[in-house]
Parts: sequence; structure tokens; C-alpha cells
Amino acid sequence: MADTVKSGITNSPFVGVTNFHVAKLTEDASGGTPKYDASVAIPWVRQVQVKPKNNSATLYADNMSVATSNVMSEYELTIETATMPLEYKALLLGHKIDAGKLTVSKEDVAPYFAVMFESTKQNGKKRFVRFTKVQFTEPDETSKTKEENVSFNTPTMTATAIYRTADGASLEQADEEAENYVETTGTNWYTLTTV
Repeated sequence: MADTVKSGITNSPFVGVTNFHVAKLTEDASGGTPKYDASVAIPWVRQVQVKPKNNSATLYADNMSVATSNVMSEYELTIETATMPLEYKALLLGHKIDAGKLTVSKEDVAPYFAVMFESTKQNGKKRFVRFTKVQFTEPDETSKTKEENVSFNTPTMTATAIYRTADGASLEQADEEAENYVETTGTNWYTLTTV
């Protein structure tokens, strides 16, 4: 049963993002137990943007709206990193890497992952975020000549988070400032062989 929500709850504002991890989804059968490989930390993430994709409809009768319905179909993620090592690119997109050379083939299929990270707050507390089933797309990369003023060329990847087949879960969050927060939730956030 859900907790009764109190009035006047406040939290510290968000100021950063850290501890970006992915874990490959290996089993996701309907009604079964989802399983993942061990999580992999991807450092130097600069920004994670989350956009819910909502579909809505309004029913009209007697010359007015009488009902409305909203369905959240998926989340669109945009991840900006300081760098994108070829090893991570191969992992996320299902490409082959051998002896430092990445090869993109038409048969490559990007696997599904859990995506996890922490939004850090001004007061030092954290909000833990986990998307349970995410597929990445090829990153946008810009190569630009060096000019008088230094400008870093940072890659950006987009991904789509959908509902997990096993249980219909898509997004999980935990907050150190939430009432009744359990510390072990954050401690074990990146360990999800079975979730």
C-alpha cells in the first residue's frame, strides 16, 4: 500500500550527474525473472537528458471535453560524454572490436541494457535512477579543426527506454531525501543480476 503523502515536502536542487552504469539485459521473458550481466561503469558522462514520450487523447461529447487519457509509451535519453572509447561503443551497439579496431556490420544488433546513474544534489544527497530496458543508437560525433580558442568535441548518444517484458517495469528511482528511504537501496543500485 502506498504511503500517505505529506504536504510541504522539499528537496535540495540537482547540481550534477555521476556513476553512469550499464548492465546488459540477458533474459526478459514474459512473466519470468529479468536477468542482467554485471554492470559496467562508463566514466566522464557530462549530461543525461530524459524526455518522456506521451500519447494523449481527449473525448468530446455535448460540445465539450468529457474525458482525457494519457499513455507514456517510452523515454528518450540523450547522453553526452566527454569521450566515447571504442570499447564502450562496441559494447553498447553490438559492434565487433578486435586489436583496437572497431568494425560496424549490417548484421550488428544493439542489445538492451539497464541504464543507471545518480543525480547529485546541492546538499550532497543523491537520487538514484534506473531505466530497466534501453537500446542505444549510433553517437553523433563532430571532428573540428583546432582554432585559437579551445573547443572540446564531445560525442552524444541517444537511446530509447521501453517497458521490460518480464514485469512491465521501465523506470525506477530512489532518493536519499525521500521518507523511509533505505540505505541499502543505494548501496546495491548497480547490482542487478536478478532485479
